Amino acid sequence: MKRTFTGITLLGILIMVFLSGYFIGSHKVLEVRQKPVLGIDDKSKIEEQRINEKSQVVMEKEYKRCQHVVISEFEPKEQLLGKSLSEISRIYSPQNGFTVSLQGDSLCIHQIIDDWCPLDKEKYRLKEYQGKVAVYQGPDKDNEVLLRVTSISMETLPAEIQSTIREGKYEFNNEELLNDALENLDEY
Repeated sequence: MKRTFTGITLLGILIMVFLSGYFIGSHKVLEVRQKPVLGIDDKSKIEEQRINEKSQVVMEKEYKRCQHVVISEFEPKEQLLGKSLSEISRIYSPQNGFTVSLQGDSLCIHQIIDDWCPLDKEKYRLKEYQGKVAVYQGPDKDNEVLLRVTSISMETLPAEIQSTIREGKYEFNNEELLNDALENLDEY
């Protein structure tokens, strides 16, 4: 009997707690106010904030074709000193592919570029050209340029290397790595 009474009492308490929470939540008795991310309540204060010597200015370049984002310090920072976010937004406008944001004392200028990033444009690839190993440069197989044809005959290379070259898997990020590979292939 005591056990049943204790169980009913606990169940009653749980139901009361649930109903109290439901009532408070549904009637918005408690109002929670969130602080803004920048710590500034008024948007006009953000517009008044100006870039100064201590401000960090970051440039983000997003390349659409390779989907890489290159982040660097914004070099002509002096051009922005004393300017507000709205003034900078007029210079670096969305019509020209820019978005500008200010968080605290950090300004971010984000640009979307419909091209390949510089690193992808500089990629080298070995392929076959008229029975010889050739050097191509470009971001991918469809956007490359033949730079030179070497004296290395494809026939002298092991079958595995031949197929790898024909599949376009011999790819290098810089000329030094390319030249090392060519020296190794020249030994066959």
